[in-house]
Amino acid sequence: MKFPHGHTCLLLLVSLTACSAFAADIEITETLQLPECHSLGWVRANAGVKEQGAGNIILDEAKWGTPAANQVVEQHWDWDLSDAQWAEAVKQKGEGKHEEVKFDLWVPEGIGSVRGIVAITGHGSGETLYKHPELRKIARELRLAVFKFVGNPMQRGFWPRSLLYDRLKDFGAKSGHPELAQAPLFLYGHSNGTGFSAIFTATEGARVWGWISMRPGTTFQVYQPGAAQVPGMIIFGEDDGFFARPSKELNMAVVEAMRQKHAALWLHAVEPKTGHGPGEKTWPLVFSFLRHSFAARVPAAADPAKGPVKLNELKAETGHLGQNWNAKTGGYQTLPIAPFADFTGDKSTASWLLNAALATDWQTFQRDGQLTK
Repeated sequence: MKFPHGHTCLLLLVSLTACSAFAADIEITETLQLPECHSLGWVRANAGVKEQGAGNIILDEAKWGTPAANQVVEQHWDWDLSDAQWAEAVKQKGEGKHEEVKFDLWVPEGIGSVRGIVAITGHGSGETLYKHPELRKIARELRLAVFKFVGNPMQRGFWPRSLLYDRLKDFGAKSGHPELAQAPLFLYGHSNGTGFSAIFTATEGARVWGWISMRPGTTFQVYQPGAAQVPGMIIFGEDDGFFARPSKELNMAVVEAMRQKHAALWLHAVEPKTGHGPGEKTWPLVFSFLRHSFAARVPAAADPAKGPVKLNELKAETGHLGQNWNAKTGGYQTLPIAPFADFTGDKSTASWLLNAALATDWQTFQRDGQLTK
């Protein structure tokens, strides 16, 4: 199979497995050898994007602390890079060593046409989410496929975007669900997997109904104006070392700057007393956001088998707002929520919440560190 700049990838393994409880569930695994030029690390080092943020400081360093020297130069990863420019860089620099990337698809039994895809980078907690029984229950209910990839050329984000689309088209043919080639996407990235969920959304937002950054390792990856109108959720862990570098206030301020400067339809949550990894108390908020964003963005009559789906556009005024977590107070906090028009705090930086139900779940999570059953 050929990719944009012409290298050939080796298909190592394809398997179809049956789940014991649902004999007709489809699970396909494919392993490819891909070159490192696809990775965001290679792109930053070789494609001329690393210095693009120089002089375009998005945060007030006097207020939020002093970033490391490289962060002063690169306060955002909002890159101007075309596929043709990337291909030219590959031609000049070479594609680099090849490494294994493993892809997994799971489609529940008997759902007919798939209505959407939860696309997960397996970096960090993505492996756990892919297999989570509650996600699979939701997938049966909403008629979703679950797709995961892991391996250095892709798991922290990748170039070009067609790399994912090519795999979905191929998996659609193998699974008997050709609609995967056109189904809307929900993206999940943990830590530097944010390089996938946030940056992919910035250029492919017309197909993404929502996205999550879980404990971003580099919060400057989140500054993506192109993704502003796609519902997004960024979840920090209060005791995560990455959250403290250079300060908790600065990391939250990246999200708040997107709210203020670009009216981003985003929220952030801080999970009290937790570190870099999410736990079982974290997932219910993830699933709440997935459900509510799907209902809001994917038209009820949409069928990817009949063609590309036009996602619903959302207006900020139709949502709710929530007062952001206070880093100086720390811990569990009861944070005010209200419909957009009635919110009395700073509307420009407050967390944007899709509806009353999600707002209540977010408020409960910030107050209790978990959602009640």
